[in-house]
Amino acid sequence: MSRQIQIRRGTTSEHETFTGAIGEITMDTDAKTLRVHDGETVGGVPLARADSVPDMSGADYVVAWQSPSAENNYTWYRKYKSGWVEQGGYTNSSTVTLPLAMADTQYNIQITGDAKSTNNNVYIFGCQSRTTTGFSMLGNVVNGSSQSSTANGAQRYWFVCGFSA
Repeated sequence: MSRQIQIRRGTTSEHETFTGAIGEITMDTDAKTLRVHDGETVGGVPLARADSVPDMSGADYVVAWQSPSAENNYTWYRKYKSGWVEQGGYTNSSTVTLPLAMADTQYNIQITGDAKSTNNNVYIFGCQSRTTTGFSMLGNVVNGSSQSSTANGAQRYWFVCGFSA
């Protein structure tokens, strides 16, 4: 035959003046819940019932990620349950291969770089072409009133967001 265990119980108002022993569990007969005691907190800590926890099934949250390192070419990403992805990194190259493929080419790209180099050149970056797996950048160097079409060796920081494949 199985054994029956009965724990100490009381009403909500009785619990408000009761300090249970360390590790003691009591039942609140009004709220139909359990309370956990630590030997100090008057009333203990009420535990949530399943019917009082909000439905989080519609919430979006991170399901996969990568931190930047030398092994992954200093790229990072966050992929959410909904398929939304944010990814980024930095490079000296004009071509970027995305860590995660995008669903289509309608994703957002933001490119920044050195605002001013040691030789007083200002770099202006833009996207030249994009695919679902990467993109290439244009880089203009502005030096005084003249412009050249290359910014070789300039550090480029990039950020991409949209839905992943």
